[in-house]
Amino acid sequence: MDKIVELIEFGYECDYLDFKERQYHKDKSMDLLKDIMAMANSRHNGDKFIIVGVKDRPEGMEIKGIDPKELIDSSNYVQLIMNNIEPEIQFDYFKYEYKGAVLGVFKIHKTDNKPYMMRKKFDRLNEGYCLIRKGSTNTVAKRSDFDYMYLNKGQFEMRFLENALHAVYDADSCASIEVAFTNSTELPVTVIGGSLYVSNDQGKELSRHRVYGLNEYVGAEFQLTVFPRSEVVGHLMVGFESSDPFRLNIDEYGIGAEQFNFELLLVDAREKRYFATMNKASVFVDGDFLWKVKQQKGIPHKFRTHR
Repeated sequence: MDKIVELIEFGYECDYLDFKERQYHKDKSMDLLKDIMAMANSRHNGDKFIIVGVKDRPEGMEIKGIDPKELIDSSNYVQLIMNNIEPEIQFDYFKYEYKGAVLGVFKIHKTDNKPYMMRKKFDRLNEGYCLIRKGSTNTVAKRSDFDYMYLNKGQFEMRFLENALHAVYDADSCASIEVAFTNSTELPVTVIGGSLYVSNDQGKELSRHRVYGLNEYVGAEFQLTVFPRSEVVGHLMVGFESSDPFRLNIDEYGIGAEQFNFELLLVDAREKRYFATMNKASVFVDGDFLWKVKQQKGIPHKFRTHR
């Protein structure tokens, strides 16, 4: 489903979504500055949206739409924001058609340089004025908000360094894939759990594999701390069972006939969740993981481990 359609039909006003019935005309410039600034400062990590032409009612959204002839050019908004808010806020404003109605959409992104505040006085907004979006309201930023913004500058990123999962550690019931963790924040990130999900091209989940270590098998007690402004590279160890080759359609030689989509989910000690994805990935299997596949095909298998 299209992201904008999903927000309109199932979304609600929160720290990453706001609905406005009417456009921000020149007499509403101060309101636009406040709304964009507050949304950019919210604690939500992903993209944030203001959808214009929709009225939020208790019984549901009312699509009011915008007269296409009166749609305001995005350059007007960009100039206003750039001239009055610092540092620069990355956003797009574009026309969106929904069920015959024309809407305006602000998409605010890459807001990792908080706090955003007034560069100079504008109308009743003084220089240094700073708003933050909390829930469905805009509020003046407090000391605790600034502490959070400065301490959480930067981000924690995960990425796959290879496009194949190698299920070769049959003695530990593990598979591995090389990954990198980059922590550009001012705080340590301690991973306390997670899973690797494998799905097909249609998005159907085929198997899931719990994280058990980095470069070595640790087990359910695995923890990984990535210190501020540092990077860790290694082979992520995840659980793998002899029944997984069936789920992934692996043959007796340990090779899969199709490609998969990987999604890695990790959770840290503050219950924050991190994701990394990879498409068109492969799974290779060896050793005693294949005994059930071989048994089904009547192929003898000599075990090299004791279970």
